[in-house]
Amino acid sequence: MLDYQQQSTWSNGFGQQQSPINIETPQAAQQDQPLSLTTDSDYQLTEELDDQTTIKLLGTGQATIFKRSFDFQQVHFHAGAEHLVDGNQKPFEIHLVHQNAIGQLVVVALLVSLGDQDAAFQQIIDQFQQGASTPVKIEIDQWLPKLAEGYHYLGSLTTPPLTEGVEWLVITNPNVTISQDQLKRFQQLFKPNNRVTQPVNGRLVEKYLL
Repeated sequence: MLDYQQQSTWSNGFGQQQSPINIETPQAAQQDQPLSLTTDSDYQLTEELDDQTTIKLLGTGQATIFKRSFDFQQVHFHAGAEHLVDGNQKPFEIHLVHQNAIGQLVVVALLVSLGDQDAAFQQIIDQFQQGASTPVKIEIDQWLPKLAEGYHYLGSLTTPPLTEGVEWLVITNPNVTISQDQLKRFQQLFKPNNRVTQPVNGRLVEKYLL
């Protein structure tokens, strides 16, 4: 099982563009438009898995991201959030993993605040079975805002093999919150599973605003 208490031992031979990062807004290149993300078909979750460090759900769906077509692959969760903004950490981060026909990966990260209970996330918690795979039918594209604000940069997977060349959209206005009880339940199931932030190393980080 992946040990988040021993991150310094994780194998990383991929270079200087690792994720997650602490996004420093004064250094970000401002774009006066929303992030280029539209959903083309519903995100339907079909299978729920216990991968020992988080809940992972497989599913189907399509999106256009910066004018390229991507298939939704899976969603998983981190508590606390992996990406920071000006050193501030949200309690929860959702990763929506996408891949296109030539194998490019885009992860859409939702920085989630505490607030009202989310019905879809409650279904995910209620149907979770430790050490098992469970068929489900849950829709989650409603978590994405119609016009997304946030950041865009090139990084890596945040778990081994830590492969680089992963495009990130970090959304700061997701259409989802979770309740304190929901967060507590997730934390009862899993130890903290956020990778520490990595050096930016001069990478371009773009800030998209409405």
